[in-house]
Amino acid sequence: AVVSTQSTGILLQFFRDLYRFTKCSNEPCEFMFRTRKSTLIKKLLSLQESSAKNTFDPTSQGQAKVFLKDIGEVEVLQLLLTVLKEGALGTTCIVVNSRDKHLTACKLWRWPLYRTMPTLKRVPICNDRCENTECLNPYHYFLTMSHSPSKTIRLDSSPASLPITRDLSDSGICIDMCSDTFNTEEGDNGGTWCNVAYWEHNQRIGALHCVNDPIVAIANHIQHTGLDLAKIANDDVSRDEVTARVRKHIGSGILVSLEEDGIWLYNRSEISIFVQSPTMSSGDKSRPQVHKVLPGYALNSYHFAQHSTVSRTARTIRLSFEKGWGPGYRRQYITDAPCWLELLLSIR
Repeated sequence: AVVSTQSTGILLQFFRDLYRFTKCSNEPCEFMFRTRKSTLIKKLLSLQESSAKNTFDPTSQGQAKVFLKDIGEVEVLQLLLTVLKEGALGTTCIVVNSRDKHLTACKLWRWPLYRTMPTLKRVPICNDRCENTECLNPYHYFLTMSHSPSKTIRLDSSPASLPITRDLSDSGICIDMCSDTFNTEEGDNGGTWCNVAYWEHNQRIGALHCVNDPIVAIANHIQHTGLDLAKIANDDVSRDEVTARVRKHIGSGILVSLEEDGIWLYNRSEISIFVQSPTMSSGDKSRPQVHKVLPGYALNSYHFAQHSTVSRTARTIRLSFEKGWGPGYRRQYITDAPCWLELLLSIR
């Protein structure tokens, strides 16, 4: 994710003020640090008010002050940096000795419209796993889409130990654009459980991206490991205005995560994504339903409880950025969508 110019300016001004204060102050250290924390709190309160816009509730300022004064200065600074970066991939965990403060952080700086926070799902990149601590990073939590009950499977720590059934290398794949199936050649793919193809309308852009780790980030600009759509973009491709605009709005994109009960998608962008999966269909199995996933939501896009009912050649997840397709949409086919992904699964 790219930090906005406004956020960068706020951050630079804050550190200029902090430097001038620490350089010029002759007060005792305790007073200096107390004042520095107060400066951090003021910045966070101003960000809370500006992010809420027309929905801002003045009473939440009091709640925010109590919350921030109850945590340490380091944690307040980490929270400020996280909010300024809007949860950019790589933002650190903010660990405190508590079990319920993360709900307050999420309400104040991510979902101010909720009076009571619903059940949240923590993203797997969050490293806090202790029983008596919790992470306060509001961007390490997602709202969940309703989904059918599912069973769990045991996943070993190494992705290479996952049962692999086929090779999805570039030379071995042939996608039939008129159906929901693809053909592959059997082979050893070295621990790859998923391959990602990026499409613009009916043209695939770049090579397949092999996924070996349990979680992969897919975004338009990415500073860490993952699939950077900006880097695989072919400049020779003639893009229409809609495609160019959607690409720009992908931003922080999505996280694709292999978990015990299925394959989860975490929408980190500012636009909705539309998902089609063979395990989320009802009625006509030949054309699975398309599900809309709002920003900040997570969806179990492939339920392992229904895995055995899906033919090997149909184990594919398709998702479109911003534009839906199928019944009820102007675009009838996925190839009508300006920017979309195909997740080719190779899990037995």
